[in-house]
Amino acid sequence: MRFRVIRQRGLRIPEDVSLITFHDADWTSVTTPPITVVDQPVYALGKSVAELLIRRLKGETRPAERLVLPTGIIERGSVGPPSNRAP
Repeated sequence: MRFRVIRQRGLRIPEDVSLITFHDADWTSVTTPPITVVDQPVYALGKSVAELLIRRLKGETRPAERLVLPTGIIERGSVGPPSNRAP
């Protein structure tokens, strides 16, 4: 859900809905409340994917590989404790 939809439904962040997104874009730190993000190494991700693509374009065939890059979480104000309300 986007901010607008959450607010149109009368919900509040983080009191009613916690919000986390990927990538620490500039806008995530200037919203109210600031958004918690999973920070990804976007440069390293792009570089790795480009290298794999170039190998493939050169005709190199290899079995699928798993690439794991480190991530982190930047905690901001958009996550609250779980609700005690019954579903």
